[in-house]
Amino acid sequence: MRELDRRGLRRLLLIQLIATVVVATLAWAIQTQAGMSALVGGLASLAGNLLFAIWIFAPYKAQRPGSLVSRFYLAEIAKLVVIGLIFATAIIWLKPLNVVALFGSFFVVQVLSPLLAHSLAE
Repeated sequence: MRELDRRGLRRLLLIQLIATVVVATLAWAIQTQAGMSALVGGLASLAGNLLFAIWIFAPYKAQRPGSLVSRFYLAEIAKLVVIGLIFATAIIWLKPLNVVALFGSFFVVQVLSPLLAHSLAE
């Protein structure tokens, strides 16, 4: 993989981390539980995306294009499992839980990826 691609990926993940902190801080200003829930939601999105990126951008043999396709499917399944486990853990252990902040923060951080990916690739 080219160095530019690695830099763009790092920048995208850093932007997601910054967005998580900003959203959690804004939610924290409203209510402490909302801030904690927003932090967990943003980190769930970031953790899933980080796992996906590590899985996809690991070295592979170009002679086997079918293996790349299966890697995408497996990475997406692993990402969904990790996010689901984080949400389940938050719902079970985070009391009181602000569901709107949890899923709202997750949504904001998750939507940043497709919105910023094109501009970071240039």
